[in-house]
Order: sequence, then C-alpha cells, then structure tokens
Amino acid sequence: MYESLRTLKISDFESEFDALNEDIKWVISRDGRILASNSIAKTLMEDHVFFVDCFDGQDKTKCLFYLNGLEKQRIKQNAVLYHPHNDKFIAVRYSGIWSDGVFLLSGTYQYELESNTTVLNDILTQFEQPYAVINHRMEVTECNKPFRNYCDNAVKDAEGSINIEHAAEKTVCLSVLPRLIKDTFFKKRSLQLEMKNDHSKEYMVYKSVYLKPHDRVLIMLYDYSYEKKYNHLLTFQDQMESVSYLAAGVAHELRNPLSVIKGFLQLSSLTDSFEKYSDTILSETDRMNEIIDNFLSVARKKIKKEITTPKRLMESVIDIVKSECLMQGIHFDYNVQCGYEKIKVNESSFKQIILNALRNSIEAFPKDAQKNTFSLISEIQDNHLVITLKDNGLGIPEDVLSNLGKPFFTTKEKGTGVGIPLCRKIMEDHGGLFSIHSLEDEGTTITLQFPILN
Repeated sequence: MYESLRTLKISDFESEFDALNEDIKWVISRDGRILASNSIAKTLMEDHVFFVDCFDGQDKTKCLFYLNGLEKQRIKQNAVLYHPHNDKFIAVRYSGIWSDGVFLLSGTYQYELESNTTVLNDILTQFEQPYAVINHRMEVTECNKPFRNYCDNAVKDAEGSINIEHAAEKTVCLSVLPRLIKDTFFKKRSLQLEMKNDHSKEYMVYKSVYLKPHDRVLIMLYDYSYEKKYNHLLTFQDQMESVSYLAAGVAHELRNPLSVIKGFLQLSSLTDSFEKYSDTILSETDRMNEIIDNFLSVARKKIKKEITTPKRLMESVIDIVKSECLMQGIHFDYNVQCGYEKIKVNESSFKQIILNALRNSIEAFPKDAQKNTFSLISEIQDNHLVITLKDNGLGIPEDVLSNLGKPFFTTKEKGTGVGIPLCRKIMEDHGGLFSIHSLEDEGTTITLQFPILN
C-alpha cells in the first residue's frame, strides 16, 4: 500500500483539489471591467461592473495602483485589499498577473475587520465624552448616547444609521467633522481641531484617531464651553475684588495733585498771574489722568496681549502700589533695572498679579507691626523679565504653602481660593513662570518671569 502511495502525484487529484479551493478568482479587462469571477468572488461583487467599485475610500486608489503595476511590470505581484461586505471589511490577499491583455487575480481571505470590535467596544464604553466610530462611507458604525444627542436633528437612513455628512449640515458643532474624518483617513494618523465661537461662547475640541486594524476613524468631542465660561467668571470676580479694594487708593492718590492744583489756583487768584502757574497746574492734571488710566486698566476686560517695554510696564504699576502702601502705612521699596527690551503682555492681567500679591502681603502683616515693608525689584535675566515681590510679614506655614495653587484652597475667612491659581494661569498664558517661596516669621517672596521678545 505504501509503495503505491509513493507513486501518486498532486496532478492526479487536480479536480478534487479544485473543488476544495476557496480562493477568490477574477478576470479583469484592461479598462477595469469584471469579465469573469468564481462563486466566492461573486459574493463580494454585488452589482458592480468595474472591479474598483468593489472597494471604498483609499482602497479604490490602492486597487488602481495595484492593477497599473501589474500591467507595467508584467510580473506576479501581491497586495492586501479590503472589501466592504455586510457592514464589515474583509481583508483579501491578492496575487495577480497581467496575461494576454487581461488581469488574472487570485485572492485568499485574511480576516474580517470586525473580529476585534469586541475589545474596541469594551474600551469605548468607558468613555464619558461623546464619541463615534466612522467608516469610509461616513457612516456612524458605533457611538454612545452623548454623541447621539448631538445628532438628534440629523436625517437617518431606513435602518436608523447616522451619516456624518448629513449630520454636519443640520448641526453647527458637527460641521467640521467631515473634513477632519477625511483628512484622518488620508493621513492615517491622529488629528486634533479646535473650534471657537466668540458670539455663542462655544469652545469645542475634536480629536480623531485612525483605527488601523479596523480601517475606521474614532472621533471624540470635548465641549469646554462651560469650563471657559467658569474661568471667565473667576477672572471677572478677581478683577472686581481688586477694583473695590483699590477704590480708596484712587481717591487717596488723586488728593495730592488736587491739593497742588487748588493751591496754585488760589495763589494765581491772589497774584493775578495765572499764566505763571498754568504749566504746573496742567502737568498735575496730566498726572491725574495717568493715575486714573493706571487704576482703570485693572477693571478693563482687556484680553489682547500687546508689545511694550519692561520699563513702561513697571512704571504703570508703581503708582498703584505706591499709593496703596502709603495708605496702609507700609514702606515701599522698588528698584527697576530694565530698559527698552520688548515683551508681549496683557497689562491688565499683569497688574492683577501684582495687586493680588500686594493684597496678600497686607493681610499677612501683623496688626501691631511698625516696620512693614513691601519691595518690588525688576531686572533682565537670561532673556527674561524677572520681577521679585517681597514682604517681611509672618510668612506662610509649610503645610499651607504646599496646598497653595489648588483651586478654592484658602485660609482666609472670606477668601475664595482663586487668587493664586488665577495668577499661575495668567503666567502660563504668557509663557512665563510663577513661584512662591516663604518662611514663617521671615516673609514671602513671589517671583514672576516673562519671556523677552527676540
């Protein structure tokens, strides 16, 4: 028996092997028409006349390149193409040749892209933010309830499926998705897009992830609108606290030039020589305008950063600090060692940081102390404007210092706990640094660093 088996050949069983063969076979004309196909190929063919129409999206292009390569190089070549079939993508490994004016293709099943969706779905169910998985037809194949809520007005097909392009026409916040999804399919990598609407105060962030094993795109929506509004309210609250705190300082600071003006007006009336004192009177009115501008800038909703010099910036804040220290009986030392370098800063926000530091220092001074001191030093170091604010108050205990900067942490009876976090946020927005160093019974030092423009 074994001897007889050794004389057998594969060719003796060609018909039997052909019956067992599950390969996908096509005969394709030069212009791409399907000339012939076996029964397995017909399940992927559907009603298409051209072979490239059996594919979606980027696989159409990949198929054309593959056929062109076969015709030009006239050698056997392989390629993996993805057939959409029953809402799945079937990976088929093709071997093809160009022979006698036609393409001969033989393909074998590799895997179905839906085979790993269970793992994907297990991960996606953990997402709280809106998400959706999109195929090449721009159809939503998987999404959670928060995303579905965004698509309430979208037109659905007979099976209730959502088409992103249709949804984008009905919902403003989804209008950018079709372009983002197409770019992600084309580049085959993760992308991110931000959309701001100053009129409606909406702020959306869209993130897309290319799912290579599934040849689909995962879209995630992040709505930061309420967070932005909340941060705006915190900023506005801190600004209003600063303005009310300094209202008495404005009156006190204006009293000096007003006294000068009154005195010279009385003197000019007695001597009947107004022209002699007019320059002094006008210079004092200019000084009053400058003081008012400096104080009002704290209350202005001034978000835009402007280019200025460190010298001008420091001069704009010195008057405010000086008057407040004078009214509180605090000795104020300052040393401005910077000139005409350029920095880009929001002046209102900058003053907000200085005033917040001053306010904290005033509250930290012992009530019966006689030599309370607040100092401000500015200088240029390593291409940065470095501002050092220092007091000789009671200092901050170590356990409190470690918690400073955490939102809503405060040791004050009527404190809000937003001052220090807001100052840090302002410095981050300027690309700078904000640091605090403090020792009990010795005082506190705050250091600000703003980058100098090249």
